Amino acid sequence: MALQKKFTKKPKTEPSSIIPDSLFQTILEYGTITKVKARTQLVTCGDEITMIPFVIEGRIRVFKEDEVTGREVLIYHVLNRQTCIMSIISALRNLPSKVDAITCIDSTLVFIPATVLKEWIYSKSEWKNYALDVFMNRYNELIESIESLTFDNVETRIVKLLNKHCKREGKTKIQITHQKIADLLGTTRVVVSRLLKKLENEGQILLDRECITVL
Repeated sequence: MALQKKFTKKPKTEPSSIIPDSLFQTILEYGTITKVKARTQLVTCGDEITMIPFVIEGRIRVFKEDEVTGREVLIYHVLNRQTCIMSIISALRNLPSKVDAITCIDSTLVFIPATVLKEWIYSKSEWKNYALDVFMNRYNELIESIESLTFDNVETRIVKLLNKHCKREGKTKIQITHQKIADLLGTTRVVVSRLLKKLENEGQILLDRECITVL
């Protein structure tokens, strides 16, 4: 199947983690709005979660890093009017964070104390329903990731990764390095570079310095 067709194919799971308007207004009233620079570490694995971030505008990358090799595995991105379910779970269960979280771009966030969200689970049905929706959405994404790791070859996983970037950014020119793709997919830069060159030779993409354009 041509790469262009793969890029227009809808994913099996449609995002359902956008905060409803009324709940979002409540979050803004209770929270502290903060502007955060790109590549700011918000959470480190092992941290106690006392504040939960909600994205007003920007993007957060949630990932797991191997302590020995330093290689990263992307868990998910938190986009506009979304929050991090991993932080919520850690806070509700009084457990240390099992993931890292960092801003991808300059972002505007609103932070809510974890103690407030714990109270909302019992007092605000809208918040409880939203938290469950986010959990199920991320769970479905996890199942899809496991399916991809099990059944897809690396070339197909690269295509799916580029597809997600194009859909998220709303454009076909992607600022990303071969090494970054390798880190996200848990493979090597050499393998990624070889497969990207194959796609370019097929006329599906155009490679440039730290940039890939889907044709």
